[in-house]
Amino acid sequence: MFDFSGFGSINIETVIAAVTLIGTSIIWLLDRYLWRRKRLVYRVQVDAQIGVHPRQNRAREMVDVEVRHQGQVVQDPSIVLLRLDNAGTDIEPRDMQGMVQFTFPGRSIVRMKVVESHPDTLGGLIEGRMKPAEYVDTDTLTVPKLAINRGDHFKFLLVLSGKGKEVKHSGYLAGGANGGVYHEPRPRGPGRRTLMFGATTLVLVGALVAFFLVDVLQPPDDCRSGQLRVIGSTAVERTMTELRSAYASECSEADITIAANGSRSGVRDLGALGRQDPAAAGKVIAMSDGPAEDAPNLGGEAVAVVVFAVVVNRAADLTGLTTAQLRDIYSGKVTNWKQLGGKDLPIRMVSRVGPDSGSRLVFREKVLGGSQELGITSDDCRSDDDAVAKYHRCEVGTTDELLTRVNEIDGAIGYAELGSARKFPGIAAATIDDVVPDTSKVADRSYKFWEVEHAYTYGAPEAKSLTAAFLDYLRSTEARPVLERGGLVPCGALPPGFCG
Repeated sequence: MFDFSGFGSINIETVIAAVTLIGTSIIWLLDRYLWRRKRLVYRVQVDAQIGVHPRQNRAREMVDVEVRHQGQVVQDPSIVLLRLDNAGTDIEPRDMQGMVQFTFPGRSIVRMKVVESHPDTLGGLIEGRMKPAEYVDTDTLTVPKLAINRGDHFKFLLVLSGKGKEVKHSGYLAGGANGGVYHEPRPRGPGRRTLMFGATTLVLVGALVAFFLVDVLQPPDDCRSGQLRVIGSTAVERTMTELRSAYASECSEADITIAANGSRSGVRDLGALGRQDPAAAGKVIAMSDGPAEDAPNLGGEAVAVVVFAVVVNRAADLTGLTTAQLRDIYSGKVTNWKQLGGKDLPIRMVSRVGPDSGSRLVFREKVLGGSQELGITSDDCRSDDDAVAKYHRCEVGTTDELLTRVNEIDGAIGYAELGSARKFPGIAAATIDDVVPDTSKVADRSYKFWEVEHAYTYGAPEAKSLTAAFLDYLRSTEARPVLERGGLVPCGALPPGFCG
């Protein structure tokens, strides 16, 4: 015991604890404000599931709400807002000796965006160095190696799929104590900025819910009865089927049939029907990937841009290709994924049948530079009829057949409409020349593999016919979300004159 006059009796353990606390505080202050070591601090500002759960049974029956990305349903969606601050000295690229990474166990990344940064140019630099092919569909986000000055900060906004709840980090900064990457929990009490962000988040979620409700519940502007047959492009067959269902659910007297048979076949059949029976042809719409040729009696209009993708079976372990590599594959120069850095698997090309396929024509013009594809070596795409074939190639009749084969056959490659491709788990949509196939890459023309989808009729449809009403519906705001979910960009959402 020590006896200090005027203070009473103080236990020696208390003195040691007080000295330790003061010493630790001094060291922390020196490290943070005087020594200024490398220090990258992160905070998980938001980690919440996205969901709408009507309380009443009747409401559940009326509302069908789901989160989709590029036409594919996001299972168990959640949103994470991750903030990183440089709270120490300047960080140089060479300081990141161990990759700074954030993992989300039990969840995979669907989409990422840098929503805030200081300075503003930092966000563009970060996104420019992050290739979605490297983190999308994985549980790991890697911060690129770049200079982060003292006081800089940035935020990642991520949409995730899965039921996990954790956010973990790893990394090593040279000159940073304990690795240099620190987790800073959110404050216990909500400050003004936190409340403002929470209010903004609620508004955004409310707007998102309203968007989906409008998409599901809002009826077409003009209901007409009668019969209509939609033929042509198989690339947009799924989207047209969904549009048919949406229209007919509110317009019960409309009898609409989807009978996709290929872009050129559809246009040709419509023209032939018009010459034989103009009245019957007035009840047909032919969808075409690109403008139709030799169709003097048909009236066509641009509806949307359909984005195509080169699709690769995931077993190939290679999801990024250049135009030159694709031309080498389809000319027979490259026959094994190992030659391009992938697995030791033979490349099996799955293509569309003949000249009537709009997808095949677009692929030939936009990717192969006008070159024709090779001959057929297989009927079933798995085994070759020619035992000494130097390459492997088959043809199928529809987009769904092509995607099914590529999804099931190790080492397969093909081309298809992007929205449909997203629905097959064994398929990866490959980047072309480091550009991700995405509807957002159409307007700036950075992505080349797309075409304008046209709707053709035999002459001008009658003003009050189902044909005219359904065409109006394709151009309407009600149809726009359906088109976008299918990987199509409505012409009305693009700059004037973009669709021709």
